[in-house]
Amino acid sequence: MAGTGELRTGARRALRTRRLDRGGRAGFVINLLVLVWLIWLFDAINNLAPVRQGLAERNGRRILDLEHMLHLAPEHALNAWLATHGALRAAVVFWYFVVHIAVTLAVFGWLWWRRPDLLGSMRVTLVIVNVIALAVFWSFPVAPPRMLPGGYFDLVAIVHHQPVWRLGATALYSNQLCSLPSLHIAWATWSSIAVWRMSARRWLRALALIYPLITTFAVMATANHYFADAVTGAALTAIVAFAVSRISARSGSRASA
Repeated sequence: MAGTGELRTGARRALRTRRLDRGGRAGFVINLLVLVWLIWLFDAINNLAPVRQGLAERNGRRILDLEHMLHLAPEHALNAWLATHGALRAAVVFWYFVVHIAVTLAVFGWLWWRRPDLLGSMRVTLVIVNVIALAVFWSFPVAPPRMLPGGYFDLVAIVHHQPVWRLGATALYSNQLCSLPSLHIAWATWSSIAVWRMSARRWLRALALIYPLITTFAVMATANHYFADAVTGAALTAIVAFAVSRISARSGSRASA
C-alpha cells in the first residue's frame, strides 16, 4: 500500500501536469484575452457600425412576416403573458441580463480546470461564433420585437424603471440593433455542448439540454429576440462546434501517425 508521502508526491505531480496541460502563462493570457473580447471588446467593436434604424426595423418586420407564414411566431404571446406576472417577469429579466454571461464564464473556467484538452477547440468555437455574428450584425442589422409596432412590452425597461422604447425613436448604439443571430442562445448552446462533452452525469446533461430552452423563453418573452434569432444562434454554434471538433480530430490523428 502506498504511503502518505507517495500519495502527496503523486498529487503534486498530477497538479503540475494539469498546469502544463493548460498551456502555462501563454495559455492563461490567451484565455484572458478571449474573455476580455467577449465581455468588453465585442460590444465596443460592434458599436462602431452605423446606426441604421430604418433598415433594422424593416429586417425585423421581414423576420416576423416569415415566422407568421410558417406559424412559428410565439414572441408576442409570450411577451404579453409574462407582462402580467410581476415576480416571474423580474426573474426572467434577471436571467436575460445576468445568467448567460455567468454560465458561459463558469463553463469556460470549468473547461480550463477540469478538461484543458477540450478547452482549445471550445475556445476557438466561441471566438468563431462571435466573429461570424459580428459580421452578420454589421451587414444585416435587425431591430428586436420591442422596437416594432404590435403591442410588445419592453419588459427590461419596465423592470429596471427605465424609459420604455417609443416607436419612431432611434437607437443610441448599433448594438441595440443586433437581434439575429441571438448570442444569448449561441452562448447557451456553447455551454451546453461543453458540459455534454465534459460530463457523462445524467443530471448535468439534462441541465445542459434545458438551459438553452429556458434562455430561449427569456429572450423571446422579454421581446428582445425572435424565434428565428434563437434558431440561428443555436444552429451557428452547433455547426461551428462540429466543424472545429472534426478539424481538431483530424489534426490529432495526423500528429499521432
